[in-house]
Amino acid sequence: MRLSSKSQYGLKACFILAQNYPSKCVSASALEKEIAVSGKYIEKIMRMLAGQGIVAAERGVSGGYKLTRKPCEITIGDVARALEDNMEIADCITSTCEKCATGAVWRKLYAGINEVLDSMTLQSMLDDHDEVGVCKCNAAEREHVCRNHLN
Repeated sequence: MRLSSKSQYGLKACFILAQNYPSKCVSASALEKEIAVSGKYIEKIMRMLAGQGIVAAERGVSGGYKLTRKPCEITIGDVARALEDNMEIADCITSTCEKCATGAVWRKLYAGINEVLDSMTLQSMLDDHDEVGVCKCNAAEREHVCRNHLN
């Protein structure tokens, strides 16, 4: 199972907003540059996050995006569910049918994934990785760069 790039870029954007919380907004162009994604795509992601009440947009010279709550109050699950159709990994996640063996498997997996994602907040990411920042490597470079970073 692979999450879409919306979740990957959206979590990076939220991490950057958490780094700047509460003092300043971060412009879409700054997010675009820092995350290395197109402006249109980051705007789409930020609209989805705003629609779920995770971020807010402010107009004006010093405008941009900011978190709507403290980083300790926003879970990684909040971000992922906002960008991944509520993280429903199979059609039968919301089914009440108790006679479906495969549905029981998917519901258990769904519950486990959400438990892990909800156990982490943007603040815990800051606490563990604030000095590191977000990965900017593209898919071709990622394995090489990130592997060398760990060594």
